Amino acid sequence: MAVDTGTVIRDVSTSLKALLKANVPELNDDSFISFGSPSDIDSSTMKLSMCLYYLSHSPSMRNSEKEEIGGTNEFLYPPAYLDLYYLLTPYAKDRETEQLILGRIFQLFHEHPVLSGSDLRGNLAGCGNEKIRISYNNLTIQDIKQLWEVFPGKPAKVSLSYLVSPVRLPADKKIIIPRVQVKDLGIHPI
Repeated sequence: MAVDTGTVIRDVSTSLKALLKANVPELNDDSFISFGSPSDIDSSTMKLSMCLYYLSHSPSMRNSEKEEIGGTNEFLYPPAYLDLYYLLTPYAKDRETEQLILGRIFQLFHEHPVLSGSDLRGNLAGCGNEKIRISYNNLTIQDIKQLWEVFPGKPAKVSLSYLVSPVRLPADKKIIIPRVQVKDLGIHPI
C-alpha cells in the first residue's frame, strides 16, 4: 500500500500539537492550539498560535541518493528534506499565563528535542522519518521585527521560534535505469 507523502508537513504540525497538548496543562484541549498565524487569532481567548511561517530545503541533506525499489531497474528520485520554522505565540487573559505557557513549551522542547516513535503522527514514519529534531531558533530583534510586520494589525508579542528538521519528503516519481546484463570485456586474441 502506497503512503501518502503529501501529508508530511501537516503530520509534523499534528505531531507537535499532540506533544504540546499532552505536556502543557494549559493547552490540554485541541481548541487551544491553532495552526493559524497570530493575525488569525482572537486575542480574547486562550490560544496558542503554532504558525508554520517558513520552510526550506535542508541544506545539510541536499545530496541524497535516489532509492532502489526492491532489486528492480526502478528507482525513486531522491527524497527532499525540509526545514520547518514555527512561531509559537500564546494568547491568554493575562501576561503571567502567557509567560507560564512560554516557559513550559521551552522546557518541554529542551527536554524532548526529538520527535520519534509514538510522537510521529500520520504518515511520518511511513515516509521514512524516524527522528526529527526540534531546535530553538534564536531570532535577533531585527528578525522578530520583520517577522511581526507580516501580521497586520497585531502588535508584536513575546514568542518562541523553533526549527523542526530534517523532515523527509519521499519522491513519488520513478526513473528506470537499465542494469548491466552481460559483461563484455572486449579482449581479443593477438
